[in-house]
Order: sequence, then structure tokens, then C-alpha cells
Amino acid sequence: MSNTQIRSGIWARILGWPLEETIGGVALVITIGSVLWGVLTRYLFPQPAAWSYEIATIGFAWLVFFGAAAGVRYRLHSDIDVLVGSFSPRWQYRFAVFNFWLLALFFGSLCVFFIMHVADAHKSLTIALNLPRSTIYVPVCLATALMLLRHVEAWFQRGDSDAALHEANIT
Repeated sequence: MSNTQIRSGIWARILGWPLEETIGGVALVITIGSVLWGVLTRYLFPQPAAWSYEIATIGFAWLVFFGAAAGVRYRLHSDIDVLVGSFSPRWQYRFAVFNFWLLALFFGSLCVFFIMHVADAHKSLTIALNLPRSTIYVPVCLATALMLLRHVEAWFQRGDSDAALHEANIT
């Protein structure tokens, strides 16, 4: 699939949609709302809402991991390239290719590991809501898969400039 095919049509709509930010934003609202409700019920009512802690924990897990996926999408994770920057452009490119494959292998391995963990955690339930514990671990798996997708997407959209080979863009 060429770069022009990725940038146009259905792939552009799928890859361009801010899925990470949307899920992270909803998770943030759920987490804040749940914590506020837990505090209000603790001090205003005779029986506090026991479920608010579990909802806040689940929402926070979704928020953190989809926020990390957004960091991969926008290349916001830090990168220390002092040593690599001292090499020739040819070696810098080799390091960038090695880094690409290393991170792709890392994200793919994590995704497989977390799929197994979700399947295992699905057998046990949370205390207050009796939800499967996999609801806490599903975002890790989904966000890691999104990190792999965004990592591969960034590599193919990097262009030919040497500056675009770097994973992070922090100034």
C-alpha cells in the first residue's frame, strides 16, 4: 500500500480520526465524575457509593493508556538522541530502522501479552460492581495495538528528511 493510498479514502478517515483523544476524553469525564460522586456521597449521604472507586479506577486505566497511545500518534514521547546524533546520517538512518523494528516488536509483544492477561483476568470479578476484571485491562491491550498502528503509520508518513526519522519531537 503506497503513501497516497494511505492518505486518501477510507484509510485517511480511519487513521485521521482522533480515537485516542475521544476515548481519553470520555474516560477523563467518567473518572472525574466518579470521584466527585464518591466524595459527595461520602459526606452528604449516610451510605457512600462503593462503586465510585471501581469506576474511577477503570476510567483512569482507559485514560492513561489511551493518552500514551495519543503520545505515540503525535510523537510526544521523549527521545534521547545525543549519541545517535553524533554518527553520520547513514548510521543515523540504520539506528532509526533498528529503533522502528524494536518498538514495533515491543508493541506487538505487549499486545499479545495483554490479550492473554485480559483472557485470564476475565475469570475474576470486581468487588462492588461484579464486573470482569478484564474491563480494567482491556484498555492496555487496545491502546498497545493503537500504539503499534500509530508507530507504523508515523514511519510511513515520515518523509525523506533526516529530522523526520526521530521518534520524538520535543522542543
